[in-house]
Amino acid sequence: MDFISGYAVPESTKPAQNSLGRIFESRRRELFPGGPYVTPVGFGSYRIGYGKVYNYPECENALQLSLEQGLNIIDTSTNYGFGQSELLIGKMLKKLFAEKKLARENVVVVSKVGYIQGPNIEIAKVREKNGQPFPEVSQFGEETWHCIHPDFIFDQVERSRSRLGLETLDVYLLHNPEYMLKRFELDKLDEQAAQSLFYERIKQSFLALEQLVQENKIRAYGVSSNNLGAPEEEYARVSIVTLTEIANSISPNHHFKIVQMPFNWLEVSPLFYEINNTGHSTISYAQENKIGVMLNRPFNSMFNNGLVRLTRPQFSTEEIKNFDEAMKKGYENWLNLSADLEKIAQKQLELLPGYQDAPLSQLVLSTLMWISGVSCVLCGMRQTNYVHDVQKALERPALPHAKVYLKNIYENLEFHY
Repeated sequence: MDFISGYAVPESTKPAQNSLGRIFESRRRELFPGGPYVTPVGFGSYRIGYGKVYNYPECENALQLSLEQGLNIIDTSTNYGFGQSELLIGKMLKKLFAEKKLARENVVVVSKVGYIQGPNIEIAKVREKNGQPFPEVSQFGEETWHCIHPDFIFDQVERSRSRLGLETLDVYLLHNPEYMLKRFELDKLDEQAAQSLFYERIKQSFLALEQLVQENKIRAYGVSSNNLGAPEEEYARVSIVTLTEIANSISPNHHFKIVQMPFNWLEVSPLFYEINNTGHSTISYAQENKIGVMLNRPFNSMFNNGLVRLTRPQFSTEEIKNFDEAMKKGYENWLNLSADLEKIAQKQLELLPGYQDAPLSQLVLSTLMWISGVSCVLCGMRQTNYVHDVQKALERPALPHAKVYLKNIYENLEFHY
């Protein structure tokens, strides 16, 4: 296969000086110190691919629109759409490169490795049958396995490069490695032994990723985890401090450059909770150690064992007409809750010019993307109207005290709910 060569570089990703109002371009910041510049909001591709279930072809139109409007960072994974996400992104990049609307050095492409789902399970099972199984696989039923062993990393990076059509990925992340710890917990392994074994295996994964950097297959690597910054008493916690220590033990010139984690109005521990008696939160520790921070799940908050959606519902009149009674009740509850959340946030920002008319989605994005130390907020944009909404959020004034506003919003939400 012919790969598209090159990778994103600082010189070709810096904010445009005369961008003619292309807001995506004008507000870029470094992904990590010395790395490429990226837009404050990135294209999250968890639910894009080919087929109606992935909202195709609207998701393809949304991806094209976002890139043509100046957004320059795309986040995907080997398991998103069972590989269809990477295929769709690769097809779109090839098209825009051929049309000279975009060059390889202008765009940052992030993918991840870890999950064994869909076609990957069949690959893993065939290897088992042939006596060459992937080592250290954590299994959770028939449909979800997980692995970050070097053998699996080397296999998966080739598949990602092939689907994306790119010789070099800008960033490659270990995807939710805490699944290994969850398997240990289910197997009742002693917690201290589990943590020790986990980080031994993380080091082997980092060594494999360093090898891929030397081979020019990736430029930097990191960890995407739902448990970064989790409390010390949580069995499956993942520590950015230990991850950084492992990287430093490999080389002072290591390429561990990025962490990614969920963060939203109700899941705020990465910003407000101190970790490992360091005097730092996960985000401030990353900033101190020159590690870029990507936030995901800005609108989907896991709260009190349920999901709170931090946007207003967007259904057509025709769709609402076809709801059954349970769906109508759920719609009404969502509508009322989102209106309440919007009022609480607007109250906190009422003295700031440019925010009095901001809808809930834009209030969420603004309070997250202006936090010091945050490189990028990943936002699912599988519809073109989502892209337009993000653009409007970026057109609003910067929030120099975003952390204070976010803290006040969070405390008010705790008080009300």
